[in-house]
Amino acid sequence: MSRQRCLSLLTISSLMLFGWCSAQDKKDDAKPKAVVPPPKITISKETTWATEPLRADGTVDYLEAVNRIFSKDVTPENNACVLLYQAMGPRPEGGKGQPAAFFRRLGIEPLPDEGPYYQELGKWVREQPELKVEPQAAYDMQGRAGDRPWKKEEFPVIAAWLAANEAPLRTVEQASLRSKYFSPLVGTDAEPDAALIEVLLPGVQKSRDFARALSARAMWELAEGSQVDAWRDLMTIHRLGRLVGQGPTLIEYLVGVAIESMSINGELRLLSETKPSAKLLAMYRKQLDRLPPRALVADRLDAGERSMFLDVAHRMARGQMGLKEIADGGDNNSLIEKLAEGAIFQMVDWDQLLKSANKWYDRIAEVSRKPDYLERSAAIKKFEQDLKQIVAKNRGPGTLLALLGGKPAITQTMSDVLISLLLPAVTNVLSTEGRVIMRMQCLDLAFTLAAWRNEHDSYPESLEELAPKYIAKVPNDLFNGQPLKYERIADGYRFYSVGQNGKDEEGRSFDDQPQGDDLVVRMPVPPPKQEK
Repeated sequence: MSRQRCLSLLTISSLMLFGWCSAQDKKDDAKPKAVVPPPKITISKETTWATEPLRADGTVDYLEAVNRIFSKDVTPENNACVLLYQAMGPRPEGGKGQPAAFFRRLGIEPLPDEGPYYQELGKWVREQPELKVEPQAAYDMQGRAGDRPWKKEEFPVIAAWLAANEAPLRTVEQASLRSKYFSPLVGTDAEPDAALIEVLLPGVQKSRDFARALSARAMWELAEGSQVDAWRDLMTIHRLGRLVGQGPTLIEYLVGVAIESMSINGELRLLSETKPSAKLLAMYRKQLDRLPPRALVADRLDAGERSMFLDVAHRMARGQMGLKEIADGGDNNSLIEKLAEGAIFQMVDWDQLLKSANKWYDRIAEVSRKPDYLERSAAIKKFEQDLKQIVAKNRGPGTLLALLGGKPAITQTMSDVLISLLLPAVTNVLSTEGRVIMRMQCLDLAFTLAAWRNEHDSYPESLEELAPKYIAKVPNDLFNGQPLKYERIADGYRFYSVGQNGKDEEGRSFDDQPQGDDLVVRMPVPPPKQEK
């Protein structure tokens, strides 16, 4: 259900009660307003899920609870985030930057405003007027430079910019060699007790910028014949993606996957351009095997997203946050806001609402941890169907009757509305996890085929010929459980997975016209679409 649809339902019901509310306001204008105490919420695993730490008023501090969960065994010495901030500086996206509490939570002193920090491409270009290059043109160059090998003469602006960032990118490489990643979730200096849903993550996007810069540099090194240097940068990107994904939020997980996908593209390109020796292939595969483990979506849903929901519910119960704020950021003086604070919220059984929400999150955590992808997909489909029924139930006129039907009905309606608004798009997130797992298996298979080629000076007629000498077992397609589609072609090979939709689209991927959903590996890797 869209946020606007949820609000329209509440608007209708608010109109029905508006006369009563107005009459009460007029009747009581001369009297001081009574302060309505916030409803009591039971602290327990079934309701609040987290039972500590507690604030002075007895409510759960969800910011700190999430920080404690995801900072376990993290120290300033093993935390990649410490070095990443030393590379990006205290203000990753400008403004006032990260508050002092952020650095205290990292276990380091606040960083100085000035230092040998990473210089963002657009800003750097604006500070070099002699280059006579617009920032957008520079970004276009960077995009092309990250897609395929290039020489300094082709993109001199990008080469100069990368040279200017040599020191911070070296720090990023050192960060990627650490074993943990924890970026504290904190409020601002002005609002230290911020809601989880409001906490900003400026360092996450800057990590993606690092990956783009390293990708462009790897392709430059590849064109210059520095195969080992190019591989080192690609592995830095790969490790960085795995580490960033360890953060507590789905945003961090998805950015981590995007960074890892960038590295996979580059590693396939290197394999295509260099035809590495058996010795180098063995070294590359060993380093791939030693990558940090990829974080699980399930842990982000179970702890991070659940805590965000519960934190929102707590704040709504105590009048610190309104439904319209959550839905679309509208002003707090709206009729809906007044009604929700004055009537509906006071009639919600918040313990029951929290128990109901936890059942949804328990289920989503269980579904997302199923080891078999096809079994998991079937369970996700059923989950989404049940969720759609909840959404549909709150679209009709029955919603109005429910809101007027007493505390149990109001509680259930409010629970359903919040679930509709705040539960993440499970299918999309878990399919993203499936795609990166499948792409990594495809990358390993490409290295296996390269090992075969080194020994036979050709490629096999079928993937089954690779096992067991070159690979213990050829993986099946994650998305349908069937063998991957493989064929030898004149200059190499092509194989593909049918992708999330489960349909064989004959090797058409997102970049093709018409578009397809297949995950395709072709060797040699063709040039980027725009440069064919």
